[in-house]
Amino acid sequence: MMKKVIWLVLGLVLAFVLYDFVTGLNQEAEVRNQAGLQVQEQLMEEDVDLTDEEREALLEAGNSDAIDKAQVSDADYGLRAGNRAYDFQLEDMDGNTVRFSDFRGRPVFLNFWASWCPSCRATLPNMQGFHEDNEDVVVIGVNVVSSESSPDNVLAYVEELGLTFLNLKGVDEMTSLYRIESLPTSYFIGSDGTVYERVVGPVTQDILEARFDLIN
Repeated sequence: MMKKVIWLVLGLVLAFVLYDFVTGLNQEAEVRNQAGLQVQEQLMEEDVDLTDEEREALLEAGNSDAIDKAQVSDADYGLRAGNRAYDFQLEDMDGNTVRFSDFRGRPVFLNFWASWCPSCRATLPNMQGFHEDNEDVVVIGVNVVSSESSPDNVLAYVEELGLTFLNLKGVDEMTSLYRIESLPTSYFIGSDGTVYERVVGPVTQDILEARFDLIN
């Protein structure tokens, strides 16, 4: 009887491990598919140096594996240093649609924040000061909407801190794509859309000044 119980427990554990493994694979495939579709849109809009055959193969494949097989560096979208930052389209606080690729040609500081986050409150005024002193750099704040108790809190918070740089309403799909697990999380991005650095935690104005002195 005891042996049957042991085998039953082992079977349940094995079933759970397999379920967790398969679920992880499915989630990874979904993220990769989203990234692939986004790359397709940008390949159609940008002047990427591809042959007709390579472009057709990318559009038919619709996933990031096809990008790897084609070995096209211009389509190397991702979040690591040297990757091209993912494009996205969000609404600002007034409901206007903003697309990240519209700022191509200028370096960008991209910061994800929430009104309840103490480290965000320490960082946002530094971003404002940097924004006022550096017109050549685009400062973008992305509020993680799903973490807020009320949208009204966000608008009041922005007004309270006197934030005049661009702030957007971050939807879950976008925050997942940028792997936002802790707040604040920031990305230093060059004028050509290349990711230079990812920082988790507060950022001072001195750090912003020093980093962007080294970024095109």
